[in-house]
Amino acid sequence: MTLRFIGALGVVLTCAVVLPPRVLLAETAPERFDGRPKFSEGKALGYFIWRDGDTWKLRWTTFGAEHRFTGRIAIEGGQITSMKRVDVDTERKVIRPGRAPHVVRGPRGRARGVAPGRGAVVAKREEDRIEQETEHLIRFATHTDDDVDGVDFKVSDRPAIIRFVLEIDGRPRPAEVDVCRANFMPNENPLTVRFR
Repeated sequence: MTLRFIGALGVVLTCAVVLPPRVLLAETAPERFDGRPKFSEGKALGYFIWRDGDTWKLRWTTFGAEHRFTGRIAIEGGQITSMKRVDVDTERKVIRPGRAPHVVRGPRGRARGVAPGRGAVVAKREEDRIEQETEHLIRFATHTDDDVDGVDFKVSDRPAIIRFVLEIDGRPRPAEVDVCRANFMPNENPLTVRFR
């Protein structure tokens, strides 16, 4: 009986090793990503991915409660040719504008001196980052409450694969990812786009 168990275990392990990795990962064709999905700032929770011509777009938003969005976009068989961060203005908010130096005048309008200026007071959100680390990798980690954050990027002619690894609050949430104008939900993590 022990020999049968060991033999059966050997067959299971052999099958697990022989299966090619493509069988274990779901893949979505690039055409499924054409057109912007329907979503509104502060009215949805999750990620939205689409292709607009040769530009890929990734956005994330919430229902108004703060969430941490982290992930990466990896390109295989090609490279990132451009990247533009979306919603940079939320990174630096001017709390109080600055004031240039100005002339102080006396009662008869004569200049009595120059008052020093004052720099603007700026709040920074240092913990948020969206960066292109290499020609093959974009990585992001942001806190978002009710606005839309994201990234636009272009890739070389026809890469082999674009892989999106997306997390909300430190966990994969594949049910919170919509793609294309039909709001298709591939329910995959990582979400793999195979071109060839």
